[in-house]
Amino acid sequence: MLGRSYAWLILLVCLANRALGFGGVSNRVFVSTPVTTRRFVNDCMTPNPCTFTASMPVEEAMAMLLELGVSGAPVVDDETGTTLIGVVSSFDFLQKEAGGGSLLPMEGSADRVEGYIDAAKKICAKQVAEIMTPNPTTVKPNATMRSAAGLMAKERLNRVPVVDDAGAIVGILTSSDIMQDLLYVVRSLPPQSDAMHDKVGP
Repeated sequence: MLGRSYAWLILLVCLANRALGFGGVSNRVFVSTPVTTRRFVNDCMTPNPCTFTASMPVEEAMAMLLELGVSGAPVVDDETGTTLIGVVSSFDFLQKEAGGGSLLPMEGSADRVEGYIDAAKKICAKQVAEIMTPNPTTVKPNATMRSAAGLMAKERLNRVPVVDDAGAIVGILTSSDIMQDLLYVVRSLPPQSDAMHDKVGP
């Protein structure tokens, strides 16, 4: 009896046959990642990531990003030093540099004016709290990698902070971590059996 890990491959073959004219209902093939041992965010995240405090000077934060070779980092409050309150990325610094010395139009819809105000704050920012993006999307350590990947794809995020139940930062999950986990899943598949070869072979 074929293992569950190969169920997706059998489905692929059936759908491919239909696409070639043996069923004639669709030319689309949907492939799911093979099911192996379930992996969690805690297994793949980078623990204890570099963080910025809310009161850290913007110039110091920029220097740290450049030194570490990363494009963003979580922001924590000054009081606890662990509670996540925002994130800051290289794009935030680009807004500050690109907008320096420019006048922003204060007209249009309420949402547009609010956007101008936010941009103005970042241009004039002296501390990380003034340039960060507050209330970022987060995941829990016990979330599955599949659900985390779905969230990041939906929100178009390259990284997402990992927080515990108290809201303290415990790690960071990046798109590279997602790809490494997918590679792990593929490499963990058992060798193709003779029965499988006979089933899907020519």
